[in-house]
Amino acid sequence: MASNDDFTFCQVGSLSFSVVDTSPREKLTELPKQAAPEDTGNSVNSSQQQKTPGRKPAPRAKVPFEKGYSQMHWLKLTQTHPDLAGLKGQSNRRLISLNEVKQHQTEGAMWTVLKGRVYNIAPYMKFHPGGVDMLMKAVGKDCTSLFNKHHAWVNAEALLEKCLVEQVRDFSSVKFKAPVVQQ
Repeated sequence: MASNDDFTFCQVGSLSFSVVDTSPREKLTELPKQAAPEDTGNSVNSSQQQKTPGRKPAPRAKVPFEKGYSQMHWLKLTQTHPDLAGLKGQSNRRLISLNEVKQHQTEGAMWTVLKGRVYNIAPYMKFHPGGVDMLMKAVGKDCTSLFNKHHAWVNAEALLEKCLVEQVRDFSSVKFKAPVVQQ
């Protein structure tokens, strides 16, 4: 291997190549010396610190799933359980008031309003990736704005389909804005 100031010539077997250094000279003299990492396992952390000298993003609260409570387990449960909404044979074709939603905050019936629809989220509590505490913020009230803040891309209608209790009666007082349909 031979080199001069701008080129490095290399030969490996029958393959020969040159590497050209095109970086400006003033930049080369200004680069800080990197200290040897104290722990070789932290090389990723040190490279991340170099890349993001400014503001660090807020850490996500990650909650580990209990065994048997992953999103795949939830999907399997929704396909096999007949009554996740907890209606016990009652029709889900009725309108529900917000006062009735507020009354359902017990362990077996935790109702919330999402986009004008009432869901019993009690069966989903242990499956929620953000944990039970985060989901408890939605119980007994309209959680549409909270949901949109954290999960705007999630298809809640499909995810909670089997937990649907029904529509809210006093929909005008719900903070969800229905899409405008032009004719």
